[in-house]
This record gives sequence, C-alpha cells and structure tokens, in this order.
Amino acid sequence: MKEFFNDENGNFSIIIASLILIGFLLLSIIVLNTVINHEDENNEIISSNNYQYIVNNYIRNLPLIEREALEELSEEVMKSKRPCLDSKSDLKKIIDEKLSVKNQEYLENYNIRINSSLIAIENTSNPFSYKFKTYVSSVKGDYSFERVISSDVDCIGLRDPVPLLYLKDYSGLSYNDSSYNYGNSLSEFLRANGVENHSFYINASSPLIIKKCPYDPYKHHGDDNGKVMKNCRDNGYYHESRDGACYLCRLEGKGGCEHYGFETFINPHKTNETGRVSACGSDHVIFSDDIYSGVEVIYNDEDGLNEILYLDSHGHKVKYGMSGF
Repeated sequence: MKEFFNDENGNFSIIIASLILIGFLLLSIIVLNTVINHEDENNEIISSNNYQYIVNNYIRNLPLIEREALEELSEEVMKSKRPCLDSKSDLKKIIDEKLSVKNQEYLENYNIRINSSLIAIENTSNPFSYKFKTYVSSVKGDYSFERVISSDVDCIGLRDPVPLLYLKDYSGLSYNDSSYNYGNSLSEFLRANGVENHSFYINASSPLIIKKCPYDPYKHHGDDNGKVMKNCRDNGYYHESRDGACYLCRLEGKGGCEHYGFETFINPHKTNETGRVSACGSDHVIFSDDIYSGVEVIYNDEDGLNEILYLDSHGHKVKYGMSGF
C-alpha cells in the first residue's frame, strides 16, 4: 500500500482523476435527466392547456352556430311561405350539418377529432329564449373531453312568420323592414271566419321583428294617459303570454301553442269614429280557431284621428292597464 501511494508512475493520480471524471459525468447525467424531465412536464402542461383552450373555443361557438341556424330556418319559412312540420327537427338537421363542417375544420386545423350533435331544444320560463343542449366529445392523443353543453339562444331580432303563413292566400299583404301592412288581406281573412265588422281591419298593421316589450309589469301600458301604450305600439313590441305561440311554434304556422309564448297587437287604421267593436287585436286571437270580440280602446288621438286597439274587457284590457280607457 505504501508503494502504491508512492508510485512514481502516477497511477494513483490517474485513478483519482478518473473517479472525479466519472463522478462529474454521473452528476451531469442526473442534472440533464432532471432538466429533460422538467421540460417534458412543461410541454405536457402546455399541450394540455392548448387542448383545453381549443375545446373551450369550440364550446363558445355553439350558441352562435345555433342562433345562426335558427335565423336560417326562419328566413327559409319566410321565403317559401311554408310552415315547418316539426321546427325542432328541422333546426336539429341544420345545426348538425353546421357542426359537421365545424368539426372537420377543427380536425384539419388542430388535429382534434370532435363528435357533436344537438340532442334537445327546451322551452324555458323566458318565452323569448330556448335552451339548446348539444353533446360534444373530442380526442387528441392522450387528451379527451365529453360533455353535454347547454346554451341559451333567443329569437330577438328575428322575423315573425305568423301573419304571412295565415294570409299567404289573401291578396294585399306586404311587409317592409319593420312591419306588416295588411291592405285588404286581414279583413278578407276575418270575413271568411265570420268576424263582425271585419272591415275595421282594412289597412291594419303589426310588427315584423320580434322585440321584447320593456314595460314590466304590463299594467303600466295604461300610464300617462296611454302614452306608454303608444310608445309600445310605435316600437312594435311583443309581450309574454300563456296563450300566444312561442317562436318555434310560429315557424310551424301556429298562432298559439301549449308552451309559454308571446303576443303582439294588430293595429287597426286610425279613425274618427268611436264605440266600435271587432275582433280582439291580440295576434293569438286573430290567428286562431276561436276569434273573440274586443271593444275599441283609444290610447292616443292626433288631428281628430284616434289610434286604437280592440281589446276584450276582462282579459287584455286588464292585463295592459287599459280598463279606464
């Protein structure tokens, strides 16, 4: 041993140096593996976050796709003048086609395989809005996602097809960007249904665009000597109604339905006569199998001409605070 430590050939130094080098290499390998593993973990987190971001972006687009489909169906009904046989089924077909296109886009752009389909459309306590439920699943490598997504989709700003569908066989009906103008069409329709004083609805008008009335509760329509009602009629607002049709049923040509829906009023032309009686002016009454009468309600007068509605005394007059008119 003594000779080994006193080795003049330097074997001891070589061994020590070798051990140090081996230790350094081992330490370097350990450090390098630690760095690599840490980098892999970071990449995993980045990949996971990126996948989640893309899926969330897809989900955020669902209400836009569903609203777009609802508008397309509405426009098709207006254009063809033919009601849907089953509006929810028709809407599902349009939405699923749009989802298929979107899914192919995500596969090509992000290499994420998505499967999705509309599974339900539900009426809600807000008659101007529906609950759309869409099944979504996606896969990319080791990542996956599966859920039923609920979206609120409203019909505000869409066109009301009911007058067009009911009066398409009567001449005189026209519409512009905001309202229907009935000419003789509504009067002839009411005459065919045996309505008293049907001619009072010659040249009547009603809203075209669905707009929710902001005056709540509705009894305030009678405030300020009828000026609130005038503002409502000038703006063509729609009102919640248990008897009025919801929007999807309107696309089926129904004036009323079993769902919680809405109603608007048909405005007769201005007149200087008073005390008249004709069909109640709510659209769910006019476009129904049970058209009942309403009495003349004058809510505004200018230059000797009265702006009027025909409302039933114990129903719509009370609901809209017009009993004193």
